[in-house]
Amino acid sequence: MEGIDLNELSEIVQSSKINFLIGSGVSRPFLPVLNDIEKNLNAANTLEEKEVYYKEYLNNVMLPNIKVCKNELDTDASYQKTKKSYQSFCKTLCSTLLKRKSTILSKQANIFSTNIDVLLETVLESLQFDYNDGFSGRFTPVFGLENFKKSINQRSLHFDHTSEIPVFNLIKIHGSLTWKYNKLRDKILLSSDLSHIDDSLIGLNGEEFIQKYNDILVVNPEDAKHLESVLVVYYSELLRLYSSELEKENALLFVLGFSMEDRHIRQITLRAAKSNPTLRIFVCCSKGSEEKMEAKMEVGLNPNIHIYTPDAEDAKFTLEYFTENVLDKIIENAHK
Repeated sequence: MEGIDLNELSEIVQSSKINFLIGSGVSRPFLPVLNDIEKNLNAANTLEEKEVYYKEYLNNVMLPNIKVCKNELDTDASYQKTKKSYQSFCKTLCSTLLKRKSTILSKQANIFSTNIDVLLETVLESLQFDYNDGFSGRFTPVFGLENFKKSINQRSLHFDHTSEIPVFNLIKIHGSLTWKYNKLRDKILLSSDLSHIDDSLIGLNGEEFIQKYNDILVVNPEDAKHLESVLVVYYSELLRLYSSELEKENALLFVLGFSMEDRHIRQITLRAAKSNPTLRIFVCCSKGSEEKMEAKMEVGLNPNIHIYTPDAEDAKFTLEYFTENVLDKIIENAHK
């Protein structure tokens, strides 16, 4: 892989607080990237035009997740390929956290995601890995920022031995399809079956559609981001959490499947890179995007930001590629 020293990266991982920023590219090929939808929404001049693209977003990105929750995609090749790549990533990252030599750093990784899908949650559930998604409770889980960053220690049944279990902090900056607002309690509750979203929305039009669509607690892929009042506070707080993690000493950030077109996130990332010299950022992208990414991330002005591309000219920097060519190699180097 061009531009990467795996020995150096292995040492960095051993001594850093690990963060990921992932975007729609990691959910391919099951779900499409949002570039075209975002361009169309930004170019739309009327609410009627926006409605067309909101429905496209609903139909192509949101509704397929209902079948994911219902386990109805056993014969869907694109879903199985995407699921496998998520599984490999989670397993390898878990091993990376377990095998780190440092006993001072917690065995946690922060995964900041702009994706609203349920792919990562369902994979973590199937693997029975522990993760924090901001919800607390069993019968009626309630979302709260205070629920992130909880550590879990396992005590042996027969001996008085305690060890920390790897935990994934899944922080969905743009909201999630699993979030459902309860007006009576003024809280965000967990809707793990996505029962509040169905294809009947496609048949609605005008204000009736927009009103129902706005009840889905996600940030739409457009420059003038639509934010319902209940989501405004959480959106800004989650961005603040992202910023604070990057400002910590010896923080490490991998960027995967994310174009850095989101101005808010790009500005926060660049500000952290400038103010925190101990922060290391590794942006993974295809060769065709390298020059554009270097310009967006101001690589010439920020020596702690690195752009990584695949060896092959036509190779895509997929989640599978990252797992096999970075995480697996880090584990190998750690035990040489």
